[in-house]
Amino acid sequence: MLPGALAAAGAYSLLRSAPSADFQPSPAAFAALPVSGRVASGGPAFGLAPRRPSASGAAGSSSLRRLPAFTERAAGNAAAVLEREEASTYAGPSVATLAFQALTFLAISGASIFASFGTQAAAKAVVGMAGMYVIMSCNEYVVHRYYQHLGINKLAIVRWLRSKFNMRAMKTSGHIEHHKETLDDMSLDIKPEPILDADPFRGTAFSWSVSAMMTFEIAIQSYPFLWLCGWSFKASTIALAAAMFLHAAVWQTLHPNMHELPDPPVSYGVPGWSMKFLRNSGYFKFLYMNHEGHHRAPGAHGNYNVCFPLADHLFGTYVGIIPPKEPQLQAA
Repeated sequence: MLPGALAAAGAYSLLRSAPSADFQPSPAAFAALPVSGRVASGGPAFGLAPRRPSASGAAGSSSLRRLPAFTERAAGNAAAVLEREEASTYAGPSVATLAFQALTFLAISGASIFASFGTQAAAKAVVGMAGMYVIMSCNEYVVHRYYQHLGINKLAIVRWLRSKFNMRAMKTSGHIEHHKETLDDMSLDIKPEPILDADPFRGTAFSWSVSAMMTFEIAIQSYPFLWLCGWSFKASTIALAAAMFLHAAVWQTLHPNMHELPDPPVSYGVPGWSMKFLRNSGYFKFLYMNHEGHHRAPGAHGNYNVCFPLADHLFGTYVGIIPPKEPQLQAA
């Protein structure tokens, strides 16, 4: 069961990371970053083709963008999302392919554990791994949508509580500002912004302190669940540690880089080079495309999952591929 537990790398949220107090970025790492203005383009990331619409796609995509993708999905019109995906230059795996690969991995893990330890151990491992993934994906979704994008302020129950008890609305953690300075090609238009200026990675990476908070939040959910599944405290702890570390490694490798920032060093958090070898994999290409869709969706409503997609599909907020509005600008 232990190998299966180690492989249960879940996902968590996009909590804005505050820099560690003792972290001092090296001058060389940030020499290329301007104090104000657009970050110089580093070219296509993750082995993808340059993010430019084709001449034929420019005319066709405009009609597809008249109705927001999340509205199409909510109306049950999945064909429009699929049409946009077919017309794009995205060359990574489809959602169906990734889902099949994940289920295949789960089945092979269960079969291996069954062969070594029997039916009961295999059932515990498979249910534990699948449940852990659901916990992580749903936490990532809820925190990103309702905390970082302040969706909690729009909930009817929260509005009632605020009016009843004169409570203040939740304020931004800096994530809204991150969206404001992100251009259509995912580079950053860096301008003075107090809530982001204190962080050398401008809210795109996890510091060690934020990783600790994330681990605590997942722990209070995963330990009871894994205990109900029959997992020992030791196995549950190893699974939790492996899941949180692997999620942070994926995030640190993906997010700062796609916004053309340096890889976070180990003095800041889980290092961004930890999964650099996977940047050209189909999995990372899908994550990159998926997060581009989040930034390009109207109101950033959609594709709230970042590292391990699932909840967006459960709650109908998967927007699919959204092409760029204009050709990527080249650095002068």
